[in-house]
Amino acid sequence: MRKAAIALTALATGALGPATGAPSALASDAPNSARVHLSVTGNGEGAEPSATYLVCFPSGGTHPRAEEACATLDEAGGKFADLPAREGVCTLVYRPVTATAKGHWRGEPVNYEQTFGNSCLAADQTNGVFDF
Repeated sequence: MRKAAIALTALATGALGPATGAPSALASDAPNSARVHLSVTGNGEGAEPSATYLVCFPSGGTHPRAEEACATLDEAGGKFADLPAREGVCTLVYRPVTATAKGHWRGEPVNYEQTFGNSCLAADQTNGVFDF
C-alpha cells in the first residue's frame, strides 16, 4: 500500500514525467529546451482540428516524428516562418488550413500562425513540422 501511495504522489507531482505523453512543465523551464503546441485547423466543413505537442532537447512530446521536426526547427533557428519546404506532390484542391505554434523555443516565445491552401501544403511547406 505504501509503494502505491509513493507512486501516486510521484505521478501527481510530475516526478515520473507526463502520464499522457504531453510535455511536463519542467521541459519548458530549461533555457535550452523547447516546448511548442502545434495545431492545424480548417480543411473543410466539420473538419476536426488536429494538435500535438513538440518537445526538443531532448526530442519528445506527442508529435509522431519529434526528432525530425526538432532537427528541422533547429536548422531554422526555431523560426517557423523560416522553415524550408520539402519536395512533395499535393493536390490543387483548395481547403485552407491554419497552422499555429505557441510555446517557447530555447527561452524565446513562439507565436506562429500561417494559412495554407490545404493540409498537404502545410506539411510540405514546413518540411513536415505540421505533418501529424
